[in-house]
Amino acid sequence: MTEILLFLVGIIISTFGTLVGFGGGVFLVPVLIMFFQFPIELAIGTAMTALLPAALVSSIFNFREKSIDYVVASLLQFPAMLGTVIGAFLVAYTPVLQMQILFSIFVTVVGIYMLATYQHKQNRQRGMMYRLNRMPTSFIRKNHPKHLAYRLNGGLMAFFGLCTGTIAGLFGIGGGFLQTPIMIRAFKIPSQIAISTSLFILVVTSLSGISSHYWLGNIDWTKSMPLMLAFALGALLGKAIKGKDATTSQKSSEKLIGIGLMLAGISVMIHIILKYQF
Repeated sequence: MTEILLFLVGIIISTFGTLVGFGGGVFLVPVLIMFFQFPIELAIGTAMTALLPAALVSSIFNFREKSIDYVVASLLQFPAMLGTVIGAFLVAYTPVLQMQILFSIFVTVVGIYMLATYQHKQNRQRGMMYRLNRMPTSFIRKNHPKHLAYRLNGGLMAFFGLCTGTIAGLFGIGGGFLQTPIMIRAFKIPSQIAISTSLFILVVTSLSGISSHYWLGNIDWTKSMPLMLAFALGALLGKAIKGKDATTSQKSSEKLIGIGLMLAGISVMIHIILKYQF
């Protein structure tokens, strides 16, 4: 019975995670702890194993559709790997609990903001990010199959990658749910490219996460297998829904991401409560 429930929950989380480009790990961990009584270490390790097949399935489809930007993925992921190391060291010197609470509130507020403003037409000619994105390290990226072009600032994107990685290492959560909205709102990357790129990055982070948690003994394969299958099916379902809803594009994606951020902020807060048991 538990395996069937895990399977059904996994499909729901994976489908939504594929739609918003987060993967779903930030939602899965609190659910496993609250409703399935997983120890926190086992919940994190299990979530890592579940994310891999979903990210692989999505990335295969996105590779065929030529919607992954590998330059953006590299600019974000390599600094993020360094950031996770920095974050892990900062844990010993910072008031992590207070920062986690503030961070979860911040993410929730950003999600509400994106949800409230997704219908507003954004002016690309204003704001600090517009000016920063035209500094000397900026360049134009073109996706010819999708007939899309956008400007990137390599140094600025690497800095954001370092920040999201540090947050991941400091708070013990994945940074993917921050990378997608940053790509869309800060760098004006089209949502289909941002979501596909974020899911591709998740393949790399899942592999490294599974390796470390396996050696630490935080993976129970009997519990992981139903979720791995569920997340793979959820990725297929999410891809099918996106295919049927292709006409709504950017605005609907930002709406879903806003909902996802809001839920992620709440999930992080639940994670904190369960971890520290107020």
